[in-house]
Amino acid sequence: MVFRQRAVVKDEPGSFSGLLMLRLLKLALAMGFALVLSACGSLPPANFEQSSRIDVRRVCLTTPGVPERPQVTIMNPIGAGFGVVGNLIEARRAAGAQQEMQTVLAKASYNYEAALSDSVFAAMSKAGFAMVHSPESRPENERSKFMTRYPTVKRVDAFLDVYADYVGFQAMQSSEDYRPHLEISARLVEAKSGKILYQGRIVYGFSVATEEDAVLVHAENTVRFRDRTALRANPTLTAQALQGAIDAVAWELAKQFM
Repeated sequence: MVFRQRAVVKDEPGSFSGLLMLRLLKLALAMGFALVLSACGSLPPANFEQSSRIDVRRVCLTTPGVPERPQVTIMNPIGAGFGVVGNLIEARRAAGAQQEMQTVLAKASYNYEAALSDSVFAAMSKAGFAMVHSPESRPENERSKFMTRYPTVKRVDAFLDVYADYVGFQAMQSSEDYRPHLEISARLVEAKSGKILYQGRIVYGFSVATEEDAVLVHAENTVRFRDRTALRANPTLTAQALQGAIDAVAWELAKQFM
């Protein structure tokens, strides 16, 4: 997709166009800030000690944190080379793509929050843990960070806290195919002491981060979509592609405890 800038129109203060540009600028800045945070990495890794398996058998899975909308982004968009104007164009494209993907998944009756919860629950069960679901929903302000308080649940040894920074599709370049992309952070916390028994980050697909301790799960090479039109064409197929990424990440998480 190629964007051509023909002219820059200077808007009067308070005009509709001016307000729209201001909103798009804020969105562009937010996207850039998110990429910086992702690149820096904020999770000190904590590997799971196998000796802890003796004491950790019954685990409560908290309600996962997920983005409000699925994402569809281009890692290195053409627009990024045109400064602020290019970033505004890319921000508008990304916002439109998010709305499209939300509609596509709704047509497929696909709930990625429930899918992530179910997949992690099943994978951890296969890893040998007795799993239970949290009776409480996740606080809205903790969608993209670890919870500050865990629910009161009887007879559990630990809480598994999972949130996703990214759920959706991503292309490396504007001219390349879209592929499923998922980024999650997970923490296992001992119920009695609050001690962190495990903390890590798992990425499916491309990674904009340079964090050496993140576990990278390579995307299936056969699952790709030429453009946004292809992502919209078959909602069921698009949802299945995203489910494949979720299952792969959930299993990779379970393997950290095996």
